[in-house]
Amino acid sequence: MLVIELQFPTGRYHATPWGRNVNEGEPEWPPSPYRLARAVVDVWKRRKPSWSQERVEPLLQALSGPARFHLPAATFAHTRSFLSSNTKDLNDKQLIFDAYVVLEQDAKVLMGFNCDLEATSLRDLNVLLEELNYLGRSESWVRSRIVRSGSEIDWNCHPAIGTPVSDRKEMVRVACLLLPDEYARLSTKLEDFIWLDALCLTTKELLDQGWSNPPALSWQNYLRPKEPLQVSLRKSPTRLQVRFRSARYALSSNVLPSIKETVSFAERVRNHLMGIHKRIRNQDPSLVSPVFSGKAPNGEPLNGHAHAFYLPLDEDGDGRLDHLMVHASQPFESSEIMALDQLRSVWQPHGRPDINFVLVSLSAETPQQRGVRWVSATPFVTSRHYRRGRGTYGEWLSAEIAKECAFHGLPSPSSVEWIPRTLHTFHPIRWLEFMRSRKSMPLLRGFGCILTFEEPVAGPFALGSGCHFGLGLFIPYDESWEARTTSSQ
Repeated sequence: MLVIELQFPTGRYHATPWGRNVNEGEPEWPPSPYRLARAVVDVWKRRKPSWSQERVEPLLQALSGPARFHLPAATFAHTRSFLSSNTKDLNDKQLIFDAYVVLEQDAKVLMGFNCDLEATSLRDLNVLLEELNYLGRSESWVRSRIVRSGSEIDWNCHPAIGTPVSDRKEMVRVACLLLPDEYARLSTKLEDFIWLDALCLTTKELLDQGWSNPPALSWQNYLRPKEPLQVSLRKSPTRLQVRFRSARYALSSNVLPSIKETVSFAERVRNHLMGIHKRIRNQDPSLVSPVFSGKAPNGEPLNGHAHAFYLPLDEDGDGRLDHLMVHASQPFESSEIMALDQLRSVWQPHGRPDINFVLVSLSAETPQQRGVRWVSATPFVTSRHYRRGRGTYGEWLSAEIAKECAFHGLPSPSSVEWIPRTLHTFHPIRWLEFMRSRKSMPLLRGFGCILTFEEPVAGPFALGSGCHFGLGLFIPYDESWEARTTSSQ
């Protein structure tokens, strides 16, 4: 059995059942499998576009058919807002209801499917689920993952087939994903849409085709327990309890910055983020976050690497920055999370258009990959100086790498192979072409290498001078780059 765990960090699940109007004030509960499948498709299309349809379709098929649920104690609530009707009359406002489900912040919803996936597909599905940052409306933050199934799970919400309604149960319709075999037996009107295409149809396409319900949706009657919906939950503290350590953004602009500008771009982001946080703290410079600034209130640099890393990323290898990760070893405070949420754009020099930020995830842990081989994406820079008697220059540099690994809690690499240019970009870039120091600081030499460790280590990670601004960034080594590099020579 496939068991998926959903946890709502804010203690709220905001979603309106399919076919219902938001002003009916009826929240969806339990979370529908059809909604989850559509969310997985969205993550696939946005975050893993290189994954083929053949790779993803078995994952979605595993989410089809009726599911079983374990629902924690919860209750219904709503807010009422008077929103503008977008007319010239400023008093012309419309009453809008926002109904949602309230549950404990650490409560877990379990969703069980009668299927078994191969180990590879199981890992792929878990990757997509862990990339999911909301389910339902955008304020409905979620953490989702696959968990080990067990006979001890109390499935208290299940299909109503063959089960009588009792005083302790109530009937509710749940939107499930139609099984591929059942979809194949539908009317020939669907001959232009395969099962996966039907799941991906947009609302506009459904209306254009004249569908009142999505063709891949299957309504199922479920028996839902009444008692949990009548429980008065203990009052949650007003301060957000989720301990986020990492924020990830997608970058958007007509002209994205070159990877060569990594350090200057990261420095502008830091300065802008500090300005946002200063406004949040009533313009009091003494209250600006040391996590963002890397400095104590007296202006002295902080020791260690507990403050924020600003790591611009070029994930598609085109030589231009397309993502940004801001992470720290200690959790961000609520005002710092507010600043991260309000980071919308940053300027570019030389008259180029601003760079817009789309916050795609907030994570309790830094997103990590594991591997034994890691390669430089930006030049490694050291502020220490080589002196005679310390071996050859290459030996000294390798020792500097080992020292930096120790500073960051990493083991010493078993081998260091120096390379003259980037490997992950389609057009290799020499290290001397990069900006290798922050503003008003002396220009330092930069080097790149491939690090091999005895055991897998977690990353990406950054080492050396300027590591908090994206210099010395190491990413997982990909064997396919060798063929690409050979063909470009």
